[in-house]
Amino acid sequence: MNDSQKEIQEIYCDESGFTGNNLLDRATPYFAYATAAVSHEEAMVFVERVIKDYQVQGNELKFQNLVRHSKGRQAITHILQAFSTRAKVLVNDKKFSLACKFYEYIFEPTVASKNTIFYNINFHRFISNLLYSHFQGESEYAEKIFEDFYNLMKTKDDDELLYLFSSIAPPSISPLLDTVRTFCIHQREVINAELDSLKGTGVGKWILDLTHSSLFALLSEWGQEYDQLHVFCDASKPLKEQTDVYQAMVNNEEKIFMELCEQENVITFNLTGLPQLVGSQSYPGIQIADIFAGASTFVFRENLKDNPSYPNDWILHLQNCLSGKSVIPDFEYLDIESLDVKRNYLLLEELTNRSIIKAPLLDGIDFFLAEVNRYLYLNPTE
Repeated sequence: MNDSQKEIQEIYCDESGFTGNNLLDRATPYFAYATAAVSHEEAMVFVERVIKDYQVQGNELKFQNLVRHSKGRQAITHILQAFSTRAKVLVNDKKFSLACKFYEYIFEPTVASKNTIFYNINFHRFISNLLYSHFQGESEYAEKIFEDFYNLMKTKDDDELLYLFSSIAPPSISPLLDTVRTFCIHQREVINAELDSLKGTGVGKWILDLTHSSLFALLSEWGQEYDQLHVFCDASKPLKEQTDVYQAMVNNEEKIFMELCEQENVITFNLTGLPQLVGSQSYPGIQIADIFAGASTFVFRENLKDNPSYPNDWILHLQNCLSGKSVIPDFEYLDIESLDVKRNYLLLEELTNRSIIKAPLLDGIDFFLAEVNRYLYLNPTE
């Protein structure tokens, strides 16, 4: 295919709820990254019309300004309706995202040589939802574990940690959290070796930030619909410092898929060049993305209240564009009536017991899982 035949689509991107590495910020529990497929010319005409029709003060659309008054909310509804089929939004529950990062940096290094086995049985989702459920249940010890993990990721030094690697278990700790704590203690060397490998790589500064992972996932989705993407992003610190991570995708026509959880996921897309960091005032497509990002974090945050204050239309429009790669909890992975969940409970205990006695963690793990499956199918009520 020559360049004249390629379908090149402009993609405009913005975020809401940015707190960098701090995923424990209580005031902003959600981070959303939004993208809109629209040309610069169409966005300019559309934004000018909305500003005129809804008597928006100033010459720019911003969700935080529009949501404060009735006319502005009507304008938001109009924008969501107009672009809900041409937008993609990825929402991250920050605390759950931190729980997922916990699995990535605490459990993943210990099982890396056979990680496909663990992903295919959703062990990562089991651990992440387990930690999150304790955190949401206001378990004091779960909060301490998360705080220790956050500090470990920031400093990559475990000397000042009080709970994550502590050999003294508080009397109020739940048995499952105690199992996780015990696993961490006995895998401390492996975990520290993984963190040491990151030192000096440039990864550490934004190691917990969600900007790049969200943008990469969304561009992968757009890459399935268009031959090539011309990407414009509202400037942010993580993007300013690390746009070169997208260099491998420039003029990359190869489609590469990775199988995860028994599903194929595309991990490539084709860019015309590195994402351009631009100002929203000069690029109205960014303003459209701002409305989708802001509305998403607003709706998710309001849903935590007894009486959410947003028009019903908003959630209907956002459902059309919410990415399936959004990082939000799903307690289905903790349903103890499920054989899959029972297997993961037993697997966590087995990994912890092997760690305690310093047995090879993964030797015969395939056979162990096969035996557990057989036992659970024969004894489903136990």
